[in-house]
Amino acid sequence: MVGDLPRGSKNAFQSSTQTIQIPFTAFNMLIHNTHNNNNGNELADQLAKEAACDCELYITYNKYPKSAVISELKELGLQKLQSEWDSSNRGALTGTVFPKVKDRLAKKQQMSLNLSTVITGHGKLRAYLHRFKIIEDPMCPCEMNPQTTDHVIRECTLLSKQTQILQRSIITAGGRWPISKTELANKYMNLFQKFVNSINFKTL
Repeated sequence: MVGDLPRGSKNAFQSSTQTIQIPFTAFNMLIHNTHNNNNGNELADQLAKEAACDCELYITYNKYPKSAVISELKELGLQKLQSEWDSSNRGALTGTVFPKVKDRLAKKQQMSLNLSTVITGHGKLRAYLHRFKIIEDPMCPCEMNPQTTDHVIRECTLLSKQTQILQRSIITAGGRWPISKTELANKYMNLFQKFVNSINFKTL
């Protein structure tokens, strides 16, 4: 290190060096004043302090944390998924339940056949089966309206007991009724899933 010092500063460096012997240890500690009023070092310090205090200085980094890269890539991926979801003409009903992709991804809910049926409007609903000519009549056995997701959640008299339990549970939790499917799925998913799983589509 001494050999790298500017000419004329070696003696100053050596004169400022102290050796401290630490009792009961096998090494000595070498302490020296690296700047020792060296003009170059003092100028470097001054420039560093000015840069640190300059709020208008453009900041650049030659290294980027791995965690920041992963976070940014995830955000870009979400934005792309959201753009595709918004522009898609498929899954219209699911889009009213989960208009934001990130809300659906945040849900760690175990998907059941009944929950999938109600959220997508596919599967066991009579209106869906009728659409593909699997059955002749789309009407719900309660004979009020075609058996759709909205009908099952809000209108079906055959599910009035389950619907009342869901309604009371949401109001007790501070919610309101009627409630949008988006709010129902995002704020009260556990209650919603309990209601949906209580439906016996084989007899409905």
